[in-house]
Amino acid sequence: MSNLQAAIEIAMMAVALGMDALSLSIGVGLGAITRKQGLELALTIGVWHVMLTLVGLVFGDLVGHYLGHVARWFAALVVLGLGLHMAYHTWRPSEEPRPRPLGNWFGRMTFAASVSMDALSVGFGLGLKTVAYGVTSALAFGVASTLMCGVGLLIGRQFGRAVGRVGEMAGSVILILCGLMWLV
Repeated sequence: MSNLQAAIEIAMMAVALGMDALSLSIGVGLGAITRKQGLELALTIGVWHVMLTLVGLVFGDLVGHYLGHVARWFAALVVLGLGLHMAYHTWRPSEEPRPRPLGNWFGRMTFAASVSMDALSVGFGLGLKTVAYGVTSALAFGVASTLMCGVGLLIGRQFGRAVGRVGEMAGSVILILCGLMWLV
């Protein structure tokens, strides 16, 4: 395989892996998230994509065979839970400010890990390639997912400003549907 072919293949995989980050970030961006939290979330998702790809490279098919389904269920439940949490707090009558599930470190880490689980599976497959190919892929996945998450947050934020609470509920529905699709 030529260097150009490898670069194209890696770029295509990076965009494919970043699509989850993009779509879910649109839903998150519809909610109440600050610019700083958005930047932290995008960077965290990128780092998780790199780390999980590298873990997949190291542990290969053995772990993938046993943990593949567990990782998928974990990701689905986290995204579904976040969507339900956002929906509840969007329409709950309350004078208190609404909590931000991604407003704390633990929430961002959990969400980022769940969005990045597909990178673990891809890393298992990359274990069959050279180490240089795998590491280059991991870095490309991190950059692509960070950028795509940032774009998704911006799209969601702009749309959210235009439609208010209805937009937040739309974001909740997007996350709930993604979580349910991953469970099936």
